[in-house]
Amino acid sequence: MVAFDSEFLKITFDEKNQTILEEWKLYYGPRIELDSFRQPMLELVKAFKENKATKWLADNTEQTRLHEKDQWWLEDYLYPQLVEAGLEHVALVNTKNILGTATAKNSIRNLSRSVEIEIFNKNQDAKTWLASV
Repeated sequence: MVAFDSEFLKITFDEKNQTILEEWKLYYGPRIELDSFRQPMLELVKAFKENKATKWLADNTEQTRLHEKDQWWLEDYLYPQLVEAGLEHVALVNTKNILGTATAKNSIRNLSRSVEIEIFNKNQDAKTWLASV
């Protein structure tokens, strides 16, 4: 099921594995920030809650560098919403700037030590791991 699809991001629900898939696309348009970034992320939270998902694959390979305010918003709003909704397993696919992936992992880990988080270099490896947990 597709929860959101645009020229820069696709969010889907994999019913078989109870996983929300967030996959950023190669994009050359205007910078994605503030509302244009946050609105799709709210759709991710909505899809997570509606489908009672427990797993999240964030493939940020093609994601551009985030605006500082959006990074804070992720940490202060989005990640807590996902943890509260029942997030158990997270597969993060490295961005071109791997510091962003490490920041996401640390932020989620600080919210809940019970959430299992793994970092991958390839989308397929992340999917394989999530299917096994």
